[in-house]
Amino acid sequence: MRRPQIAPLPTTKTSRMYSGSLMNTTGRFEAAASRYNILTGPKKGLRLICLFPGSANSTIKGSFVYAELGNSCPSYIALSYTWGEQTILKKIVIGGHGDIMIGENLWSFLRLQTTIITMPTLFWIDAICIDQQNINERNHQVGLMKHIYASADQVFLWLGKECNGSDKAMSFIRNQATKPPNKRGQGYRSIWPIALGQAIHDLCERPYWKRMWIIQEILHSNSITVWCGSQSIAWEALEKLYLKLKTLEEANWLSHHKLHTQVAQSPAAMMLWQRAHWRHEGTPVPQLQTLIDIFRDFKCSDIKDKVFALVGMATIDSAIVPNYALTTKEIYFGVMRNVQEDKEQFGPKLSQTLGLSHRELNLPWADMIAYRREDVERLVVRARRHDWTNDHSPVICLMSELVG
Repeated sequence: MRRPQIAPLPTTKTSRMYSGSLMNTTGRFEAAASRYNILTGPKKGLRLICLFPGSANSTIKGSFVYAELGNSCPSYIALSYTWGEQTILKKIVIGGHGDIMIGENLWSFLRLQTTIITMPTLFWIDAICIDQQNINERNHQVGLMKHIYASADQVFLWLGKECNGSDKAMSFIRNQATKPPNKRGQGYRSIWPIALGQAIHDLCERPYWKRMWIIQEILHSNSITVWCGSQSIAWEALEKLYLKLKTLEEANWLSHHKLHTQVAQSPAAMMLWQRAHWRHEGTPVPQLQTLIDIFRDFKCSDIKDKVFALVGMATIDSAIVPNYALTTKEIYFGVMRNVQEDKEQFGPKLSQTLGLSHRELNLPWADMIAYRREDVERLVVRARRHDWTNDHSPVICLMSELVG
């Protein structure tokens, strides 16, 4: 099977090939013996990793490159993934001297890419490109996250290694999703056999789809390639599968087939719907309050990201500045200061989201409402119900985007 190739870095955006120590776009070399130099200078400065080609058995190697978002920034690929459990850490080598320990899921992605790329390739990956021990740098880079993903030449979405028939699921979505469902009498034939449907459902339920940070990463990206194991598909193939399922739903035929409803209401389907809706030109920017209410059940390792991961999508007047030095209590009151409506209803939701009790907050209402954590497959239903505009159907938005 021929493996997909990453296109060479375009030369129209001052991309260059490097070897040995790498020079940044302002002419300054990254110190080979240091894992992290302090990010100074441009307000939109960032650190990229230049990944070197390798073999399945070679050490993963790369080097840091400093750049600034804007016209002079070299083309790069931004990675959207889940950190996963950090119980197993593996080594990569930066600049030929410094070692960085990363999680197994990210290491697997880099291992795969080193065997595919044929030339040094620039990536932005948060676990590597942000000094996670430097709170000031984390605050700065989180504030740029929207621009980092919007400015990327491509965004790679990594679902993880192959398992549970994912290769067959990816192949089906790539090759069959564009075909219309086959009619049978007054209804439609099943889109897939049961075993394949289960593999697709498993793919759409992977931990990646329930991660907090992917929300703005997916919504702000312009070109997305989805990777699972060695297989890749364009985001548009997933959109076409979603529309295929919508055809069955609108004909009241979805429940007649096994696993069709589960896939249509999966976390992956929710993100397909949200991206199409968000990117429609008529969709207004939502309040931070609305975003927290919709996405509060998504997962993150730092509970502060229940808020910080959403501020890049919110209106300026409702957002707060990400600052990891703040306590969750300070974050709570920072958000609540900008809430204009339904404070008494939203306050308990936000406190539960941030893991705070009414005693910690000294709230005027003594009886906190216990909001039940909803099953993930019902999130898409809540998102549709809590639409932040009444003027546009998300399915029409998606249809318009595909046709346009």
